Parts: sequence; C-alpha cells; structure tokens
Amino acid sequence: MQRFKIISTIIILSSLLACEPPVTFDDPQPTGIDNLSKFPKRLQGQYFNFTDNSTLLINDKLVQRIYDYDYKIHPNQLDSTEQLLGDTIINLKTKEKNLIKFDGDSLIAHVHYIDTLFQMDYDNVVKKFKGYYFLNNRYDKSSWEVKKIQLTKGQLILSSISTKLEIDNLKEITETPQDTISPYKFSATKKQFKKFINNGGFSDGETFVRQ
Repeated sequence: MQRFKIISTIIILSSLLACEPPVTFDDPQPTGIDNLSKFPKRLQGQYFNFTDNSTLLINDKLVQRIYDYDYKIHPNQLDSTEQLLGDTIINLKTKEKNLIKFDGDSLIAHVHYIDTLFQMDYDNVVKKFKGYYFLNNRYDKSSWEVKKIQLTKGQLILSSISTKLEIDNLKEITETPQDTISPYKFSATKKQFKKFINNGGFSDGETFVRQ
C-alpha cells in the first residue's frame, strides 16, 4: 500500500506548492509589531474544509492540516512488490499489511496524511494586526513568506498572496521597480502593508468551519 501513500502525498504536495516562486518579504510582517508567544485560545481548535474534506488543527503553537479520506485504485495498478490476499494488500519487500475494501472491480484504501503548516519557533513567527493573524515563515536567510488567518463567526479563512494583481499592487504600494532582480520579494513598512491589506491583499483563501 506504500504506492497509495506516495501517490496521495504527491497530490497533496503538488497543490501546496502550486504557487512558485512565492511572494516574500525582507522582514516578518507587519513590521513594528511584537511576535505572539502562542496562538490565543479563541483561535485554537479544529476546523473543517468542505472543499477537500481536510481538517485544520490549531493548538497553542502549531497549525496542522489533516487529510483523511478513501482512495480508489484498480488491482491492475498495483506494482510488482504488492500482493492482494483477500482484503489485505501485502508489500512483499517491507511486509507491510494494509486492509482494503472492494467497490466493484476497484479497491478502496484509506489515506491518512498530516501536514504541519506552521510551528512557532525562531523561523516561524506570528503577529496580530487589525484583527488578523499573520503567519511568517522563513523562506531563506533574508526572506519571509506570509499567510493570513481571519476568524469570523466560526469561519476561518487561511489566505496567501499569489495573484498577478496582488503582486502588481505590492509593487505599486512599496514602490518596487518593475525590473527588480527579485520580482516577488518586497520591503514593506507597516503603513504600506496595511494599505495592501485594505486594497484586497491575501485574496487567495480557503475557508474552514469550526467543529
């Protein structure tokens, strides 16, 4: 069943890495705001995404996305290291056994995958600004990728910066030259970052409902 896990992981990672190169900032955003030591109680909890049936779990210092679903495959798609015996697929190399269900001539396997999106530490800092929470993740030695969390009436929106309109907007607000060597890296003051938010920044969002 290892193949099922690999296929599922590739699908998940492909969606997570769809935006390349990422939009980054020279410093954690917004500047001049103290880092939070932990996520507040009002934000902690479990949230469900009805689009892909994933669950977002937030505790005091950690954000995880959990994928828990069934995966359908035809027996002919099993590779030479996997053998189907009754309701079990056995990996002949690792001896790993995985239970499956039958649906006509297809096999249904259960996939469980946990992706740690954020964990507070030196390279992952959180700032609260204007009612939003900004997750700053160090991309390299001098760049930070930023995501925004908004919680309103039990609905949590996790959003990022990815569209051309947003990038052009950032270039205009931060007065970044159009021919800059790093077109997706910006320096922003707190005032400029606020203006970007008010102008519709972080428009690429996913909605989760508190459970």
